[in-house]
Amino acid sequence: MMSHRKHRFTALATLLMAMGLAAASFMPNLPGYEFPQMTALVAVGIAAIMVLLAWVPKQPVTAADEEPIPWGGIWPLILILAGFLWVMEWLGFFATSYIAFFLIILIYSPQRISLRGAIKGAVITGLFLGVLYLIFVALLRVQVPQGILI
Repeated sequence: MMSHRKHRFTALATLLMAMGLAAASFMPNLPGYEFPQMTALVAVGIAAIMVLLAWVPKQPVTAADEEPIPWGGIWPLILILAGFLWVMEWLGFFATSYIAFFLIILIYSPQRISLRGAIKGAVITGLFLGVLYLIFVALLRVQVPQGILI
């Protein structure tokens, strides 16, 4: 029964965080914030479904049903995202995104890091961010943080 409480608490905390992000996305009443608002509303909807599923009666959760969290593989991503948020306003969204995506490719690639793999990752990251730029800035006109770089 203790495990159900933990799942319910996690679901409620997720819903509260999503609702806080949604409220924050509607605070600046400026044009160009439609995409973050839509994304926040989708997150609230998914979190609400998660809360409903946590309260639906089901079979007891056993230790065999839960998988351990692989923290060794999660910490590098958390550090990359924290660094991303820390320097994004200074460097700019696309330059910081390039660095973050490139580091993610290098760290989480199943192959060993080599010069050829790094060049391939750099090209893939550049193409990916080019497509994101075209979609969000050119077509949807989403405002992104500007910095000393792009």
